[in-house]
Amino acid sequence: MSILRDELHRLIDRLPESQVAPILALVRESTPTEDGGDEWPLPDFVGALSSGKGDLAARSGEILRAEMGREPE
Repeated sequence: MSILRDELHRLIDRLPESQVAPILALVRESTPTEDGGDEWPLPDFVGALSSGKGDLAARSGEILRAEMGREPE
């Protein structure tokens, strides 16, 4: 085992029980899945509310101007 992994094991063993769940969630997010994928599988409802109008964040200025009655620049 590497020195860093050994230190990580020691630190985890010293965690108070109240901090185990949040740290476990962080580690799970950073760990590849067993099938070799980089992300944890997402629930089926993810993407169910897709608007079909592209990236709304990238278009936020255009959308706000349109809603406020101003013409886009």
